[in-house]
Amino acid sequence: MTRLVILTMLAAAVLADASQPLFKSKVESVRVDVLASADGRPVTDLTADDFEIRDNGVLQKASKVGDETAPVNAVIALDTSSSLSLERLARLRAGSTALIRNLRAGESAGLVTFNHVITQVHQLTQELNPLVEALALVTPSGQTALIDATSLALTLAEHGDGRALLVVFSDGVDTASWQSEATVLRSARGSETVVYAVVVASKEGSPRFLRDLTSATGGKVLEVESNERLEAAFVQILDEFRQRYLLSYSPTGVSKPGWHKIEVRVKRRGVTAKARPGYVAR
Repeated sequence: MTRLVILTMLAAAVLADASQPLFKSKVESVRVDVLASADGRPVTDLTADDFEIRDNGVLQKASKVGDETAPVNAVIALDTSSSLSLERLARLRAGSTALIRNLRAGESAGLVTFNHVITQVHQLTQELNPLVEALALVTPSGQTALIDATSLALTLAEHGDGRALLVVFSDGVDTASWQSEATVLRSARGSETVVYAVVVASKEGSPRFLRDLTSATGGKVLEVESNERLEAAFVQILDEFRQRYLLSYSPTGVSKPGWHKIEVRVKRRGVTAKARPGYVAR
């Protein structure tokens, strides 16, 4: 395992220009991961012509990227603070293992655990057995640095060449991060990573940061009713991610640098689209 030094990571964040996302998107070709759904179920029979994409209000010509050219890079970030019960930890291990085992040949996974210290257990790799073995060694302790851990996990997910998926589990609010929510959310908006979050339902609801994070990347929060549903939630996320559409377009008529708002619409009646809200042009 690689124990990361938080101060080093935070120093880099402070030196970055706070007015810009930490990641940048290539303007030669913009990729947009889109979930099309109707009545809460993914719609899987659409073509590129069924989508309408606007970049800063200007209609674009989009093409669909074939699944065979875009393997999944899945990063799992698990909250292992002292509030995590042993029963819930066992379910998290099972869910994370199920997700990892359902990856296909040529796809990769990475693992981050966090309490008040963030640990990069493993960078993205196609050798999946070490990740499963590492999950068995996780024990609950300490406070919760959710925001800092998300920053690291986003960076890790961006290192691959495929479709980046980040799955975050946390059972509480942040109590130990140094970075601000705004800084990490700016990074997320400039990233191509789709973030899903898993939480166990409570009267307080899911943490606001996780709701904002998933919205900024075109993902969503899954609130499960009990620990017993955790394993199914992880498998559901991977299955749903595979049913998303990966669209690509070369921006035309929008040469302005800075933030570009992306709007995606499905032309078929009753079908809605969920995608990241934009990108940064340099």
